[in-house]
Amino acid sequence: MKFSRIYRKKGDTSILFNWIFAIIAGAVILMFFVKFSFVSISGNKMLEGNRILVFLDDKLDAFGVGEGSDTINLNDDFKIGFSCGVISSGETANNNFYERSTDKVLFSPQILKGDEIKVWTKKWEFPYGIATFFYLGNPKNRILFVAESYNVDEVLSIADNIPPIFKVQVTDKQKFDPGLFLSQVKGYDKFTVVYFGTPSFTVNQLKSLYGVNVEVIIIDLENNTAKIYDSFGNVYDEFYIGDEMMYGLIFSGSGYSCIKERAIQRYQVIDSIYSDKVTRLMGKTKDQTCIDMLNEARKMLDNYRYINEKDDFYDMFDRIKKQNEDLEKKGCSGVYL
Repeated sequence: MKFSRIYRKKGDTSILFNWIFAIIAGAVILMFFVKFSFVSISGNKMLEGNRILVFLDDKLDAFGVGEGSDTINLNDDFKIGFSCGVISSGETANNNFYERSTDKVLFSPQILKGDEIKVWTKKWEFPYGIATFFYLGNPKNRILFVAESYNVDEVLSIADNIPPIFKVQVTDKQKFDPGLFLSQVKGYDKFTVVYFGTPSFTVNQLKSLYGVNVEVIIIDLENNTAKIYDSFGNVYDEFYIGDEMMYGLIFSGSGYSCIKERAIQRYQVIDSIYSDKVTRLMGKTKDQTCIDMLNEARKMLDNYRYINEKDDFYDMFDRIKKQNEDLEKKGCSGVYL
C-alpha cells in the first residue's frame, strides 16, 4: 500500500530510487568493513607470529653471549617449531604459519607448545672454543635418566650439570616402574627416557602405556655413541663429540642428526680460521724451531678440517692439546685459546 502511494505521486520515483540506492550502498559498505576486519585480524595474527619469532631470536642472541639458564616468557600460548636452521610458529597448513632462518645451534624437541621456553647455553670447546650450544625445553617436554647400578654416580653427575629448571629425573634401572610415571606423562607433549645401559622397556611398550610421544635413547658413555628410537619406529645410530654434544643429543632426540652436522660445519669454519692464524704467526717469528712446529700445526688443521668420524675427532682433540702445550714449552706462540 505504501509503495502504491509513492508511485501515484508525480516525481516521487526519485525518492524510491534514492532509497534503493541507499540500501545497496549500505550493504556494499558493510561487506567492505566485514572483509576488512577479517583481513585485519588475519594480518594481525601473521604479524603476531612473525613478531614472536623475532622476539625469540633476539632473546636467544642475548643468552648466547655467555653461559647460563633462564626462562623466556612468551605471554601467550604459541606452537614453536624447531628444525635444522629454521624456527617456525603456527601450523604448516595454516595461513598463520611463519618461518625464520637462524644460524644458531639449537638442540630442542621439534615442537614446543605453551607460553614459556626454558633455555640453557653452553660453550662447545673441542678443545678450543667452537660455538655456543642452545638447549631448549618447556614443562610439557620431560626427560628421565635410567642408570645402571655400576654407573649411577656418573649419571647423577650428568643430571646435576643440567640446570634445575628442566627438572631432569634420575632412577635406577632396577627400580624403574613406568607405571609410577603414568599420571605425570599424560600431560606431556614428549617424554624422553634415556638409558645409560641396557634398556628394560622398549619405545613401543612405553608408548602403548603412556599414549604420548615417547622417545628412548640408549647412551654408551664409554664409546660416546647412542641409539635413538622414536615413536614412529625409526632408529638412529649416532655419536657425540664431548659432553656438550651429548646434552644436545638428549634434548633433541630424533632431531639430533642435522643439528650435529650444523655444529660440525661450525667446527670446519673455526678450523680454517685457526689455520690462517698459524700462517700469520709463522710470519712473525724468526725462530726456526717455532716455524717448523707451527707448520706442523697448520698441516694438522688442514688434514682434520673435513673429518666426520667420531674417532678422528677424538684423535684430533688429543693431538691439538699436546701440540699447543709443546709450542708453549718451547717459548713459541700458542695457537689455540
